[in-house]
Amino acid sequence: MLLVASLLGCLVAAGAPHARASGAPTHAPIVITKDTDFTSCACVTSGTGTATNPYVIGPWAINNAGVGVAITGGASLTKSFVLSNLTIAGNAAPTTVGIHLSNINVSVAKVIGIQTSIQTTGTGILVENSSNVTLDGGGANKKGPGVGMNAGTINHNSVGAIDVENSSRITIRGWQLSADGADGSPDYVAFNPAIQPYWNVGGVRFFGVTNSTIDHTAANNDTSISYSLFDSSNDTISNNTANYPFTTNVLITDGSSNNQVTGNDFSTGDFFGILIADPLPGTWTLANFGATHDNRVQGNFDHSDGPTGTEVAAGIVPAFLGSIVVLNGTYDNTITGNTAQSSTGGNLVWAQAVPNSSTPIGVDNFPPVEHCNVTASEGGGGLPNLNGNVWTGNSVQQQDPCIPAQ
Repeated sequence: MLLVASLLGCLVAAGAPHARASGAPTHAPIVITKDTDFTSCACVTSGTGTATNPYVIGPWAINNAGVGVAITGGASLTKSFVLSNLTIAGNAAPTTVGIHLSNINVSVAKVIGIQTSIQTTGTGILVENSSNVTLDGGGANKKGPGVGMNAGTINHNSVGAIDVENSSRITIRGWQLSADGADGSPDYVAFNPAIQPYWNVGGVRFFGVTNSTIDHTAANNDTSISYSLFDSSNDTISNNTANYPFTTNVLITDGSSNNQVTGNDFSTGDFFGILIADPLPGTWTLANFGATHDNRVQGNFDHSDGPTGTEVAAGIVPAFLGSIVVLNGTYDNTITGNTAQSSTGGNLVWAQAVPNSSTPIGVDNFPPVEHCNVTASEGGGGLPNLNGNVWTGNSVQQQDPCIPAQ
């Protein structure tokens, strides 16, 4: 306590921060690229930078910044750090970021929630080219999926809440993510991973991410997608809740493999609850990233999906919609022990997108549905073996006739 009080006193005396009338004291945007910046930033409130006693930055309020906190690692940055209880508000411009962590490979790198709030930036948290980073919102619900009372919040960010790219061993846990992202113009042919203009980050987006986890987080009205995996493998999406996305609560695509989606409670996806998809044959994404395969979707509850009348009238609803959809040539995926209910198009769907340049979405739209029409195969023993995809032990109200009875 004496160290914290002494250091805070020095920082205030230095003139960088000043106290607000209530809540955390304000601070200018924080930029750290080397170890000495932890001293010169006038932002550290405790700690010595070791793995057992990391530098703590926060609580601070940072307002209307292009980037609220930017920490870039490399050879000159070796100290451990924790970002704790920050309040960051931006101007909603797509290029703005609440917290940007890049090339971080130190012993301890954490963003701690509880009182952390990131609002009205472009992207709430962006992690790039990093490993062993923990983003802990502090609100994991011990009694079931989603979050409890004390979750950190990442809300109303125009591109999305959390974007992780080209990284490994990232843990995301215990956040409330609300009203992040934008609808975009989804690419159902090539599944182009570009944020603009296609998908947006939405809730949590992994692109080129391995051995990482999204757990006990809640995504509400985050678009285009609640949780997405592009070109990502050996990741886990577990014990989360999500609702009201445009287009889906989970998307796994572009060569993503050996991922687990388990124990989640999803509802009210406009078109899909969970979508596992390969790009169509001949697309650059399939050539570049390879096939999507060997993903496991187990023990999830998906319910009440379906498009609005306005979406149907606008022609933007894909003809292959449903609760849990396996699309195009993706292979050796296992769909087991899930409960799926009340979805337009069906609960278990095996289908292929049909390109159609006359529709607003570039593929056949709904109605009618197009199911059991798969002609593409990237493996798994081919079409006679359902591309090696397995559906077993699911509780459903309706399913495609080409899928074995559950």
